[in-house]
Amino acid sequence: MIRATALLVVLFFSFSCAATRQAKPPEGDGFLDDYSKLEKGEPGVASLEFVNPGTNWKAYDKLIIDPITFWRGSDVEANLSPAESQTLANYFHARLREELGQDYELVDTPAEGTLRLTATFTRLGGRNVALDTVSTVVPQALVIGTATSLFRDKPSFVGEAALEARVSDSWTGKILGGGVDRRVGGKTIKAMDSWSDVRSAIDHWARAGRYRLCTLREGSDAGCTRP
Repeated sequence: MIRATALLVVLFFSFSCAATRQAKPPEGDGFLDDYSKLEKGEPGVASLEFVNPGTNWKAYDKLIIDPITFWRGSDVEANLSPAESQTLANYFHARLREELGQDYELVDTPAEGTLRLTATFTRLGGRNVALDTVSTVVPQALVIGTATSLFRDKPSFVGEAALEARVSDSWTGKILGGGVDRRVGGKTIKAMDSWSDVRSAIDHWARAGRYRLCTLREGSDAGCTRP
C-alpha cells in the first residue's frame, strides 16, 4: 500500500507539471483584417505577429481591454455552453487586467496616449474526460499521445486554444500591431478538469502580452519578464 501510494504521488507530480506549448497556428479565421503583413513572431510569445513600424510605444501609458469574444465562423461557439463561454471570457479578461495593469493605467474611455487591446478566441478544445481517465490509469497511453502528435501537431487527450488579437490607438483607431497564436496542452493528470489546458493557455497569453508590450515600449527585452 505504501509503495502504491508513493507511485501515485510520483505520477501526479510527473503529469501535473506539464504545460501548454506553442503549436502551428491555424489559417487566419477572419478576425484580423490583413494577414499578409504577419511575420514569424518570437518563439513562446506569438506564432505570427505584425508591428506597425514607427509607432512610439512609450507615448502610451493607458490601456483599454475590450471584452473577450468568440469569433463567429469558427467552431468555438458550437462547442461551448453559454456558461462556459462567459467563464472563459471573464477569466481571460481578468488575467489580462492583472498582468497589463502592472504597466498601464486601465481605463474605459478612448483618449490620446491610450492603447486598445482586442482579443478573440478562434479555436477551443477541451479534454475528452473518458479517454483522459483511462490514460492516467494506463500510463502507456501517453506513448499513443506522443506518437499521434507527430502527425497532427497535437497530443491525444489534451485541449487546445487559438487566439487572434490586435492593439490599436484608441483615439485614432490606427492598428498598431496584431498577432495569432495557438497552444496545445501537455499531458496532466487533471482528468476531471476539462478546461485546464485552455486556462493554461490563457495564463500564458496574459504574460506574453505584457512581455511583448514591454519589449516594444523599451526597445529591448531588458527588464521585461518572459512568459
